[in-house]
Amino acid sequence: MQLPKILIVDDLKTNILALSMILKKVDAEIITAQSGNEALTKVLEHDISIILLDVNMPEMDGFEVAEFLKEDEETKHIPIIFVTAMDRHDGNSRKGYVSGAVDFIYKPIDSFILLSKVNVFLDLWKLRAGLKLEVEERKKNEEKVRYLSGNDLLTGLCNRRSFHERLQSEITRASRSHEKFALLFLDLDGFKKINDSLGHEAGDFLLKELSALFKKTLRNSDLIGRYGGDEFVVLLGNIKDKYSILQKLEELIAIASQEFHYETHIMKVSASIGVALYPEHAVVDTKLLSYADTAMYLAKDEGKNRFCFYTQELNEKFKRQLLLDKHLQTALQNNEFELYFQPVIDLQNLKVVGAESLIRWQKNKTLGFVSPEEFIGITESNGLIYSIGLWVLEETLKLLDAHPHLYMAINASSLQFMNNQLYDRLKENVESGRLDPAHLEIEITERLLLDNVHSSENRLLDISKLGFSLSIDDFGTGYSSLSYLKSCPVSTVKIDKSFVSTIPDSSDEALCNAIIAMASALHLKVIAEGIETEEQKAFLRDSGCDFCQGYYYSRPLPKEEFLAFVVKGLDS
Repeated sequence: MQLPKILIVDDLKTNILALSMILKKVDAEIITAQSGNEALTKVLEHDISIILLDVNMPEMDGFEVAEFLKEDEETKHIPIIFVTAMDRHDGNSRKGYVSGAVDFIYKPIDSFILLSKVNVFLDLWKLRAGLKLEVEERKKNEEKVRYLSGNDLLTGLCNRRSFHERLQSEITRASRSHEKFALLFLDLDGFKKINDSLGHEAGDFLLKELSALFKKTLRNSDLIGRYGGDEFVVLLGNIKDKYSILQKLEELIAIASQEFHYETHIMKVSASIGVALYPEHAVVDTKLLSYADTAMYLAKDEGKNRFCFYTQELNEKFKRQLLLDKHLQTALQNNEFELYFQPVIDLQNLKVVGAESLIRWQKNKTLGFVSPEEFIGITESNGLIYSIGLWVLEETLKLLDAHPHLYMAINASSLQFMNNQLYDRLKENVESGRLDPAHLEIEITERLLLDNVHSSENRLLDISKLGFSLSIDDFGTGYSSLSYLKSCPVSTVKIDKSFVSTIPDSSDEALCNAIIAMASALHLKVIAEGIETEEQKAFLRDSGCDFCQGYYYSRPLPKEEFLAFVVKGLDS
């Protein structure tokens, strides 16, 4: 608490000096004035605690000064003690009290009386000042609590609860005025890598930088909030239609995609944005948020760094994904999976050399048959791909246990190379003598060669050193380069069926020939997928393709039918 300030007002310097000497014993700051006008100025400049005011002064006497102070809301509560040489019985004391004085001290000054009276009023001032500070502190705390209850502490944006309230208010307002607005759900792509590699301080820095830039690009009438983690929600108010917000969506994506510098590091993420429109898609806040969230996940599925609008079809797809996810949680322990085997044919001698193991989910009493294209992606999202992948390996090994002369291939998700589970299980079976690695091939996707290249290469090299062959599935549909094929221990490429199915289209024939020629130059084997006609088989065989799969020879078969197919062989 600051020191109290005592203002001494007297036109004679000797009187001011005498009063100042007496008040040296008081723990207060002394301020002086030699006229009424100067006194009023000092009161405006300082937070005065008590005034010792001479009555008889030229131009403006003490009574007039007191009356001026009494009329002002800011100064009327300052205690005024008149210091005067007038007779205490001449009626002036009554005039003084009417003017605003709280007491009189008569000259000659009795220092004991002066100090006693001053201390009484200073004690009252301290109580009042303490109460004022307490009230101010309470207001600050209330404002802080109110701010924290409605704002995100890190970014300063409104938080989830506050955004919900504002969204509901906007729905009410837009309903009355028949306006439209857009609700955006924005998630940062690659943010987890920033936290994992550089630490949460770097992640927090990035969130604050992005929050400020997002807010800057929006209008004052728009609203942005941090929904949690690296998720943001944006309300674009009073729009004409969805086309009117396309530029703003592009701006938000561009902001998220720029480079950010933290210490010596360069951080780069992107944004996936889902958009729901009021009232086109929904008129309830929870549904709007759910639909925007659903659209955001579609944006991620389509490659990230983009935006998608919500549709009813998208909602049905999302509900289906939730249903599948629920049943997948117990599918493995309920023995709902089954392996099918699609034969691999040597195109040059037309012999069955082995098969590709393909998982099927068709024993669920509620769902019936569910295609791998529909559920594999979900197992990658919920983490079940690891246990299911090991199950596929084990079931394939059981077949090889009984028929060790066969050559089998299993598909491995890129996620299975993020830990050592697959490698450890393969190594365990090789070292135990159960598995000859020459009879098992691991199929990987081109995406694995692009994501985390160095770590992927290390895992692939470790598996290759165990003696296993590696093949690239659906070759030609991704963006892998020849440098990856040269550096990674790949032994086989599989021509995607989308190129085979259009043969004899000249452009796809040329592409298939180019892949076969490239593979031959790199000493790689080639498998063509999706052969369905004699013409396709003949073209690929004449072009030097090594192996093939397709309905021309056989669809994927259950275990017993596949073994029967192997025994029967092919009619050459």
